[in-house]
Amino acid sequence: MMDGSNGSADATRSLHELFFRLWRFGSNALVGWTATPVGIEILTIPKIRLFAAQQPHRRVFSGDRLMGAQTFCDVAESLGLQPIELRLDYRIGEGAGEIPPASVERVFSSFAITRTESRALFLLDIVGFSKFKPEEQASQLATMEFALNIAAETARGHGVPIDMARSTTGDGYYVWNKHKGSDADVHLGVGLVLYLAFSAALARVVQMQSAIPTIRACLGVGSHYSYHHPEPGGPTGVEYIVGDVTISAARLIGGARPGQILIGDFHRIKDDSDRQIDVPAFLNEVGERLARIGNVAVFGSRLARFSLYPTGPRQTDGGYRAQRLRLVDKHGFEHFFFNAKVNVFPETGEPYYCGLRHEDLLTAIDK
Repeated sequence: MMDGSNGSADATRSLHELFFRLWRFGSNALVGWTATPVGIEILTIPKIRLFAAQQPHRRVFSGDRLMGAQTFCDVAESLGLQPIELRLDYRIGEGAGEIPPASVERVFSSFAITRTESRALFLLDIVGFSKFKPEEQASQLATMEFALNIAAETARGHGVPIDMARSTTGDGYYVWNKHKGSDADVHLGVGLVLYLAFSAALARVVQMQSAIPTIRACLGVGSHYSYHHPEPGGPTGVEYIVGDVTISAARLIGGARPGQILIGDFHRIKDDSDRQIDVPAFLNEVGERLARIGNVAVFGSRLARFSLYPTGPRQTDGGYRAQRLRLVDKHGFEHFFFNAKVNVFPETGEPYYCGLRHEDLLTAIDK
């Protein structure tokens, strides 16, 4: 039995050390665990074997890493594994002096690889980054990071639950919401619009223009794998994601023009329903959420409203049709997307116009 919070913290550190050794500097993945009367049983496998597995059990990559007895056995059988039993000096459970399973799960998950079937992500890319001096590159990345941070803080301050995670691409960032689900994806879209607003505002007030990056942006929704880089002494290290959504965003951004905003074509199911939403519906939801944000100040100027929409050709009724576009990347693969515009209107002063108009584009249109 463990005594108090200090004992629980000691147990957590002990588990981290055990799992770190099994992780073997990243060559292995920890797949699942289950508690026993004397400790814990664990499934671990070399990552090469893990990704080569044919028809693995669905829980290999999805769901909690804590598994019931039958699921634990089924996962072990699907991967051809024998569990590793670790005897502990304390028990795992909800009783007095025991280590809660949720605490074990948090530590264990740092060493696992999981798959998310649908998640939004946006990629920010600094145009012409390699041509700048190192000092200018560092300054532009710092400006981008500042605008991202203040956008996320502004969103949270106005009731939009967003926790932006990011990983650098060298000349920009992949950014995603740590929260999952279709609503979380909408909140990420709000974060992107606020970032664009703050970035455009910075371009007007910062005197050293070499510190202001010219960016192109791409938002997409798709699947990905998640993994971490744990540190020897804990706690959880940095999270990384890679998969269809990052690959598609990178391919699309490679064909984007300076200042352009691309939205990768997608369809996804709305949370807790069977309703499917597409890009125009998604952008409409982001716009509705932005409309409920009030009293946003950008460097002393208050924002009155936001306008977010996919572009397209003018129709006979005077409106515009959302136009699906096609891009062929350097590998010959097709990618479909929408071009988007973001217009931000302050209470006073000139609007901020972000993105390109449809007539500015040279990309071939998929009819």
